[in-house]
Amino acid sequence: MSTRRRRPITQPPHSSGRHLKGLRSLIIDPSQIPSAVDYAWEDQSRWLDAPYFTAGLHDDIHIPSVSTDYTTIDRGNSSPRLLRMSCYSIPASATLAITSSVPIGFIFQPFADQGSGEESVPEVSYQDEAPPRCQKCLGYINPWVTWTASGQIWICNLCNERNEGDKITRFPVMTLTPTFVVPAALFSPLDRLGRRADSSKRPELNRGTVDFLVTSESKYHATQPLPRLLPSFVSSPGTPLKSIEEHDMRAPVPMSTLFVIDVSFMASSSGIVRSICDSIRYALYGAPPNEVSTSAGTAVADPAMRVGFLTFDSTLHYWTLPSDRSLNPSMCIVSDIDDVFVPLREGIFADPVEARLRRHSFRSTIEALLDLIPNTFEVYSSPHVAAGAAIRGGLAALSRIGGQILLFQSSLCSYGPGLLVPRGESELAGTAKEHTLFVPQDPSWSDLAEECAESGVGINAWVFPESFVDVATVGALTSTTGGELFFHPRYNITRDEQVLKSELARILSRATGYNCSIRVRCSDGLHVSQYLSLISQPTNETAAPGIIGADTSISGLITHNGHGSGPSGDLDDREDVYVQAAILYTSVSGQRKVRVCNMRLGRPSRMVGNVFRGADMDAGVTLLLKEAALLTPSRTLAEIRASVTQKLVDLLTAYRKYCAAAVQTDKLILPESYKLLPVLGNAMLKTKALKGGFVSSDVRSSTHHHILSEGVTPTISRLYPRIISVHNLPQKVGIPDPGTGRLTLAYRTPASYAYLEADGAYLLDNGEVTILWLGNSVSPQILLDLFGVEDWDTLGPSLSHLPRSQTLLSVQVRNLIAHEETRRGGRVVPFVIARQNLDAAELEFGNMLVEDANNDGLSYADYMCHVHNMIVERLTKPTGWGLFSD
Repeated sequence: MSTRRRRPITQPPHSSGRHLKGLRSLIIDPSQIPSAVDYAWEDQSRWLDAPYFTAGLHDDIHIPSVSTDYTTIDRGNSSPRLLRMSCYSIPASATLAITSSVPIGFIFQPFADQGSGEESVPEVSYQDEAPPRCQKCLGYINPWVTWTASGQIWICNLCNERNEGDKITRFPVMTLTPTFVVPAALFSPLDRLGRRADSSKRPELNRGTVDFLVTSESKYHATQPLPRLLPSFVSSPGTPLKSIEEHDMRAPVPMSTLFVIDVSFMASSSGIVRSICDSIRYALYGAPPNEVSTSAGTAVADPAMRVGFLTFDSTLHYWTLPSDRSLNPSMCIVSDIDDVFVPLREGIFADPVEARLRRHSFRSTIEALLDLIPNTFEVYSSPHVAAGAAIRGGLAALSRIGGQILLFQSSLCSYGPGLLVPRGESELAGTAKEHTLFVPQDPSWSDLAEECAESGVGINAWVFPESFVDVATVGALTSTTGGELFFHPRYNITRDEQVLKSELARILSRATGYNCSIRVRCSDGLHVSQYLSLISQPTNETAAPGIIGADTSISGLITHNGHGSGPSGDLDDREDVYVQAAILYTSVSGQRKVRVCNMRLGRPSRMVGNVFRGADMDAGVTLLLKEAALLTPSRTLAEIRASVTQKLVDLLTAYRKYCAAAVQTDKLILPESYKLLPVLGNAMLKTKALKGGFVSSDVRSSTHHHILSEGVTPTISRLYPRIISVHNLPQKVGIPDPGTGRLTLAYRTPASYAYLEADGAYLLDNGEVTILWLGNSVSPQILLDLFGVEDWDTLGPSLSHLPRSQTLLSVQVRNLIAHEETRRGGRVVPFVIARQNLDAAELEFGNMLVEDANNDGLSYADYMCHVHNMIVERLTKPTGWGLFSD
């Protein structure tokens, strides 16, 4: 499908970047280069009416793009929403893996939202028994194990171990050798093809993803953390000593959430505290009856969750939530913030649903407290912010049971343990010491984060700074414990409160696990060499986040370990390759479960071309970006940008040398599976985490956190935003299809000013912000349909949402915005108007047009020329090529 180009506008000078210097080895026609929007349209068209069956990898290795709306049917492999591989045709040897330079790894997002119409993850219980596991590698039973001996023995697909069950004292006639049998609950006879008779009735034997219930199995319970030599808090007075056995295991209970709120003078006087309390009320109980919600839905917190409140300025304030409705909430102050302890034995946590059921015509205790907190501290509060002590106090309340802390902080931690000071980033930016801005300023914050993770406590943080707040330090709490970071600089209540409400509602209502342990196992000959994450890792094989939610992922690289069953320790190309990702967790409702995601990758390849055919660009680019983000604490940004380009060149050179050697050198040949690598690679260099020029270290650190924690879908949206031409929308776009009920989507506009028109209006969404760009010649009818006005001077940057007009265009655009919110699980992002050559928001809009020369970087066409020059040089001077250059 071709893109209409009528009266294009030129790129404004304020958003210009660099231009390619020197001779060009390649003359590029911009209309002939691979188009990201054509690729997205073709992929969406492919899966529009056809479901994706997860077990067809031998015949078709085409995985739906993350930008596509598709429906998955689980046929033994996990959905790519949950477990996505960067390559579905694994190289048979380490040498071939290095030669191809294709990233080999995975992105594991265990609680990702299922698509519309997809079945939920089934639960499997073996009553009082543990789920069957391999006796050698400890992998879980799955659809790809094989059965023999009339169904009494199963062979592990990961390590080929014969699992014969428990030895029993049953002696067949004429022999004294004991037999081995699988447990009675697992036994089933086999048919003549070796298939179990009950395989269609057992989800663990026909579904790629299952939840094993292990609540009754104490060996699967979380362990209590070992006592620390220098603990961050003091045990509460009168806490009884327990035996070693009582300390070892932690019985699963419903998750507790502690709201830790900065009520210092800056936060209280600006109205942020009241806005936070109103948003918490919305997240717990939904919108009031007389209030119309503008979000995708009115989300209410999981009813099994218990909540508590801790406020802080220069002291800590624990709030009691009495079950007796005749009693009011009360505050207990801890002024000794160097030796934090919990002053209360009970009453800190309450059930918000029970509290409201008891209220009848009265407000619940929690709602009364949410009114009391801002009223109390608007009268008097300290200017100091003891954020470090507040986290220690929160950990003290949750250390024995686990749970999550929701931290709300407005200013730099200026008091007590973990005291922070401004870093002088303007002097360090662009120097060899710039990387020091992206590591915690005080090591005690990293130690505190590890202690939280060990205790099964995760931290989600909201930061509302007016100036430097040291996100690199505060973010260590969220990155290590598996939580999320929400960055709201210069928070405006009118503009941003709806965003905050949706973020809190999402956090409290989505699927979440706590007290977690993650392990990814591979077939013999492969292993996870590195987790591309800052999540706590007690061993090289396991990650142990305090919490992990539906929007959080953990990624890793897979390499050969020389222990395969093929020649010289390579993989045996006669046997399929498998990956199994498992997470042991406690659900919000208090059930202990193991979620297991399985992946059968087919037989390994001994040809470079097959490796490229099995590559997944979305996952591969995501892994490359995560690798780059991990380098920021130790390398300069210029070195990291050069490393990213070098890895792209390595990959494309390998394809050119081994798969297209007969083509003339002056032609750039791109693999079909990675044909958008130049535009996405260039976009990586333009992210706020890596781009040149001055960017606040808080902004860079916030972006680092998101890159390392988010899944594939938001990563690709961040790199190449969706842009829709609003002024010429077809009538059916943005309107549900009468037959299927699915929203009809629009063809997207390339991310370049060259494709915009001065009389047009364009809607951009990159997962972090929605911008409506209006050309300076936009039709007054467009303004009338969308805003009810004809003069754009009446519009202002303070407009925070699209008015609810009943015109066709307004309905279409609002439906398209709501569709993106639904893809994010109902989370709203800021809505901004950018009028051409008038609003400051146009600078942000222009920076997201990644095909242009901006963000101190090259245009898409120039970057392709730059990459091609490096490939030609590599081919003519091949010494040392093929290895990733860091």
